[in-house]
Amino acid sequence: MIDVENKIAKTIANRAFRLDFETVYKLIDDKPFYLAGGSLCGDEVHDFDLYPVFGDPFDAAKIEAKITETCGKDAAVVYKSPNALTVRLLAKNQVVQFCSYVKPTLEELVDSFDFSHIQVGIAFRGNGCAPSHEHVYYTDAFVLANVTRKTVYTGSEYPLSSLVRLFKYHKRGKLNRTETTQAVMKIVKDVVDRGYEDYKDYKNQLDAVDLGYPDMAEAWELYKSFEAKGLVAHTLDDEKVRKREG
Repeated sequence: MIDVENKIAKTIANRAFRLDFETVYKLIDDKPFYLAGGSLCGDEVHDFDLYPVFGDPFDAAKIEAKITETCGKDAAVVYKSPNALTVRLLAKNQVVQFCSYVKPTLEELVDSFDFSHIQVGIAFRGNGCAPSHEHVYYTDAFVLANVTRKTVYTGSEYPLSSLVRLFKYHKRGKLNRTETTQAVMKIVKDVVDRGYEDYKDYKNQLDAVDLGYPDMAEAWELYKSFEAKGLVAHTLDDEKVRKREG
C-alpha cells in the first residue's frame, strides 16, 4: 500500500531543496525559517518566500549589510518594503523574499494563505549549509488544487492584495474566466466587509507580503472612494500622512 502522505511530503521537500541554502543561511546567520507558498507547488519557480519563525524575525538591515560587505558578490537587493526584503541570489539566479509576515506556527501561516494552490510550507532548522527540515505541512485544499491544477480563493487578511494577485493566477491558467469572476466577487465582498482603519492600514494592505505595490495616483483615488463611502474608520489628515509615507 502506498504511503500517500509520506510521498507528498517527500515531493514537497525535494522542491524545497532547489533553494540556494548556503547563501540564505549566510544572510540570516543560520536562523531557522519557514519556506512556504508558490515555490513548493511544482510549477516554474518565480521566487522563494521565506518566513521567520515566531519570535525570531529576519533582520532586513543586517541582511543588506552582509550584501554590502561582500560587494554584492553573493546577492543583490531587488526591492524593499515594510513587509518584505526581496533579494536575488546570484549563484543560482534565484529571487528570495525575506518576509516580515509572521504567525505562531507553520500551520497557522499556511492556513492564512489566500489561494489553495499555495497552502503549503516546510520548516527548516537553523544549521548552516547542511539544511534539514523538521516537518512539512499542507492543507487538503492544496492537494485538491494540485490534482485539478486549479486554485480557489480561500479568504485573506489582505483581500485587496489578493484581488491584484488573482489576475496573476488567472494568467497562469490556475482559474478560468468563470472561476476568476467568482473569486473577484468573493474578494470584493471581503474588502468591503473589512474596511480600513486609516490610510496607513490601507497602504499596508497594498504592500502586503510580496505585492510591492507602488504609490500610484489610482491607489490614492481608490482610497478616497473608500473614505467617501464610509469604509475608513479614522481619516484624520490623510493627505499629510500620504505625503509623509509616500
